[in-house]
Amino acid sequence: MTHQNMTTFSSIGDVMNEKLRETDEICPIHNCKLITAFGREPICMQCGQEEKVKQEKEMTDRISNEYYKRNTYKWLSKHSIFLDETLKHATFEAYKTDDTETIGNKETALKIAREYYQGATYNTIFTGKAGTGKSHLSMSMLKVVNEYSKPYRKCLFVSIDELMRRIKDSFNNKESYYTEQRMIDLLTEADLLVLDDLGAETGAITSEKAATDFTTRTLYAIINGRTNKPTIITTNLNSKDMAKKYDSKLISRMFRGADGHVIKFEKTNDKRRTIEF
Repeated sequence: MTHQNMTTFSSIGDVMNEKLRETDEICPIHNCKLITAFGREPICMQCGQEEKVKQEKEMTDRISNEYYKRNTYKWLSKHSIFLDETLKHATFEAYKTDDTETIGNKETALKIAREYYQGATYNTIFTGKAGTGKSHLSMSMLKVVNEYSKPYRKCLFVSIDELMRRIKDSFNNKESYYTEQRMIDLLTEADLLVLDDLGAETGAITSEKAATDFTTRTLYAIINGRTNKPTIITTNLNSKDMAKKYDSKLISRMFRGADGHVIKFEKTNDKRRTIEF
């Protein structure tokens, strides 16, 4: 370093020392004298340092929260598997209530959703005729839990029929993301899961056809891996129909804690019909 540079730094230091001076004012928090510089309002150096540390912590917390949010809150939009893409827009506000049954079921679904984001772990079953809004309400429940859970929870909506189709496709496609094990891991990891339209993967509701070994194995691995995690199941089947199609152990696990949390549509007509003939 040259003599000239050393003289320059020394001059700057002298100027700073001349400009920085203590005042007679005392910081009420730290009981030290306030400092003024360049004619500005006196400040407490310790308060300034603490404010700097506070701002750095707030920035770190913001970054950490955004990272956590991307890996939890955004699961619903990033990983869900829909057969009907319009369900992405389902909300409680958009659900149309036509009678006492739809009004009551909407209220029950909202009540359960609130219990879920407060930590409830029981399963819920939606059952009834096709097109009555079971999928709509279950997706609405996920959105409420996704929005109000503290901390954030990983919410996931999965059409069982579409899930099985994608897994089967992966058998002949080594590049597929939807491998059996990866999907089991994904659905097991979700904090709140909707398994939509149970039974559709076996064929028509009137069919006596039982679930295949592949379907039973996959569902069993998912449900069994979700011990102490809530699952919402929508189906057109009743309990007797389910007993004909699925293994008793699988049914037992799907019904875990569902007593008192079964939402039935017995009178509501198909909301998706737009024409009559």
